Amino acid sequence: MKNSRIVTAIASGALAMTVMAGDAVAKTPLYKDSKQPIEKRVADLVGRMTVDEKIGQLLCPMGWEMYTRTGDKVAPSDTFMVLSKRDMAPGSYWAVLRADPWTQRTLDNGLDPRMSAEALNALQKEAVENTRLGIPILFAEECAHGHMAIGSTVMPTGLSMASTFDPELIRRAGEVVATETRTKGAHQAYGPVIDLARDPRWSRMEEGFGEDPMLSGAFGAAYVNGLQGDSVGTPGRTVATLKHFAAYGIPQGGLNGAPAEVGKIALFNEHLRPFRDAVGAGTVMTSYNTIDGVPTTGDKELIDGTLRDRFGFDGAVTSDLFSIDGITGAGTAGDLAEAAAQALLAGVDIDLGANAYRKGLPEALRRGLVTEADIDRAVANVLRLKMRLGLF
Repeated sequence: MKNSRIVTAIASGALAMTVMAGDAVAKTPLYKDSKQPIEKRVADLVGRMTVDEKIGQLLCPMGWEMYTRTGDKVAPSDTFMVLSKRDMAPGSYWAVLRADPWTQRTLDNGLDPRMSAEALNALQKEAVENTRLGIPILFAEECAHGHMAIGSTVMPTGLSMASTFDPELIRRAGEVVATETRTKGAHQAYGPVIDLARDPRWSRMEEGFGEDPMLSGAFGAAYVNGLQGDSVGTPGRTVATLKHFAAYGIPQGGLNGAPAEVGKIALFNEHLRPFRDAVGAGTVMTSYNTIDGVPTTGDKELIDGTLRDRFGFDGAVTSDLFSIDGITGAGTAGDLAEAAAQALLAGVDIDLGANAYRKGLPEALRRGLVTEADIDRAVANVLRLKMRLGLF
């Protein structure tokens, strides 16, 4: 009897110690341990997430209404607080710091560099400290030729950069842009634009490096190196975003976003060459156009088959603004659920605009157009990027 009590006591103590050890492990989940391999951390985090939380990580809404400014004081806006409390809280925001006539942010109501850092820190603090899993936000900004925000250095346009014929100068310009963007608190730089501009009527000719594929590839790679450093996650640098995949600079009639009429040889030897040469960028953005009737944002052969498999791209793919929604107008999807499914299965990880995936993916999942494993793949690409950047 005495021995049985001892055994029982020992067993109870062991159980208590096990529970305590389990509590300790639970307080420091594997995905937050930066010493662990990134792939293990990503798998651990994905395994803890609900479907809504997963879809939330694929959303990137417009961001300039996510803060309020009173005098020199900044704080998260009511809009941001509502979004951050949702089960489908966005994993990214675009252009929180942007100031131009569209955003109606000016010197009077926009943010200087100091206030920019304070604003993004406040938003990030809310996401990390007051959400269930504490997943940090990825902040993306427009940086084709300088950070499009107050207090930034405006670099020459892409055409002017290309006229220097000096890739090293462009690399140094990219380094300045990265430093200014990252010190304000943002992580992802939308740029460089490496569309080949072959139609002078096209309204965005000045953004890219001109019409030559070799020059565009060389300058694109140089600018990417300036923005990123030697690899994604270089301290003090951003992650670059190649724009726009693909053949965006040859629209019918010179009308922005119109279909591109291009054969396979010209597509691969010319229009895709700059993307192959600059494929070390951490992210790539799709374009609005169609090629041979297929929306580029929903073209699995183009994104997964060419960009990932043939070119070796290992980052995250983002849509252009509302370009997933636009698939419904191209005739290849009957509604938003089909458009979202088409983009996801093609390899698009982030929905810029956040409408199609937020509304369409849950319905696509219910209808069997996609599986949770398809969503997991995209989520893993987003989380991997955040971990490579050191955001956790």
